[in-house]
Amino acid sequence: MSLSKEQKAELYDKLMQLKREVKGSKKKEESMQVESNEISNGIGNHIADHGSIYLDRMTEQTLDQVDDQLEDEIDAALTRMENGTYGICEKTGKDIPYERLKAVPYTRYSIDEKKKEETHQDPNAFDRSFTEQMRYLTDRETMDQVHSDTYERLEEEQDVEGDERN
Repeated sequence: MSLSKEQKAELYDKLMQLKREVKGSKKKEESMQVESNEISNGIGNHIADHGSIYLDRMTEQTLDQVDDQLEDEIDAALTRMENGTYGICEKTGKDIPYERLKAVPYTRYSIDEKKKEETHQDPNAFDRSFTEQMRYLTDRETMDQVHSDTYERLEEEQDVEGDERN
């Protein structure tokens, strides 16, 4: 069962709407990044403020990566529409049901093939990747940072508090 012209037009519109939404969310995140840069340039910020800003930036980067991947998938689906291969499973060569395309218009696979792919993935891959990233960030950003501005400001604050008590 191939897609009708009306179904293709509806799915094309849906893909274009998704693409506009992804581009819109990227612009919003860029303005948030400028905002967080302004905060981080402040001199008297508390270390917790810096931690919050760092977490915000990591979240923004993750969301940007997801948006980039989604935009790539949407562009690939639009290319498949132009080539006449849209709606055909890349693994089996069979038609992808319209209901599946309506739910996930940029999909490359039928639901059965996607399930097979997901069941063959390593369930601990995400945990290992996260652990490696955290180890890298910890080693890179916190180790050997005893002489950073943040640590120096904390030491000054502790010295002032100690002098006030004496």
